[in-house]
Amino acid sequence: MPRLFSQTRALLGATSFAVLTAATLLTTPSLSHAETSSKLQPGQYVENLAMRRYTEPFVVQQLTDRTYMVSVSTHNATVYVGDAGVLVFDPLSYGYGQGVLDAISSITDLPVTDLVYSHYHLDHLGDAQLFVDAAAAKGADLRIIAPAAVASQVEKYGNVIPVPTDVVENDPGSFSFEGLTVYVEGTADTHSIDNTLFLLEQERVLHYLDTVEPEDFLPYFRFVGLLDIAPMEETLRYVKTLEWDFLNAGHGNVGSRADIDKHLELVADVRNATGAALGQIKFEQFINPATDVLVWVNAFHDAVAEQAIETLRPKYGEDRRFDAAMRSHVEVMTSNLAYFHKH
Repeated sequence: MPRLFSQTRALLGATSFAVLTAATLLTTPSLSHAETSSKLQPGQYVENLAMRRYTEPFVVQQLTDRTYMVSVSTHNATVYVGDAGVLVFDPLSYGYGQGVLDAISSITDLPVTDLVYSHYHLDHLGDAQLFVDAAAAKGADLRIIAPAAVASQVEKYGNVIPVPTDVVENDPGSFSFEGLTVYVEGTADTHSIDNTLFLLEQERVLHYLDTVEPEDFLPYFRFVGLLDIAPMEETLRYVKTLEWDFLNAGHGNVGSRADIDKHLELVADVRNATGAALGQIKFEQFINPATDVLVWVNAFHDAVAEQAIETLRPKYGEDRRFDAAMRSHVEVMTSNLAYFHKH
């Protein structure tokens, strides 16, 4: 799959489930598409989504009369069907965007007229040109909407995807689509410098990516590629205060406040286990003048990680991602505690 790995290298630092899994998932045989799932109640998950998203070409979950979550392999998009056109949040990448377009065709014959960029990580945006072409094929001009911070990143990285046509300059700000008001606010959660939340106000649907992973729970490595943990926690607590019933977090299932609470509990547990290990393991035992300071630090961090992981194993060890991902969460917590906490 050389094309896929070429795309992966082009992610420009983006964190994405597809980095490690898309090579095999793109070869998964496609089954016939099931009917659109009936509307969920807040707090419910799409049944068997963890399997269906990899064995069906796309999964459509209706959230409200007009809003849907579309899952294609590892990624999710949000779709709002208006009276004259369709609004899409994130075109996805790796060819998954065609799955989103096919899913929309199963819902409505209306063209996609508006496309939103949530943040400049290409695993969520790389297929934007497919949407430009699809709109043109139906005689429509595609409006591409992005917050100013996202538009700046698109330009900074060389306009390798279609340039936004409409920029939301204010932060917080908003835009309208056929009477729908979409509230737009930058998050400063450190997943990316431009990560942004979008609240479809009348629909009570929140599109906010790459922090929690509903139902899948243990998240992608390093708490989804975070640089600093405290801003993420602050943002998630703030997100809980907004008026929404359904969360599309970009990966995983449909989310609720309970998913945010579980994530914050996980972060607290990792902090406690890592902090205890840092306090109990003495750095001095790893000093060896015959080697180098980085060798000492690496050995110290390994010992801290091993102790913290064993502390966390009784509570989280049954999760299928534990052995794959927990060490990375401990490692980023170690860095955060070392950089930002007095000890």
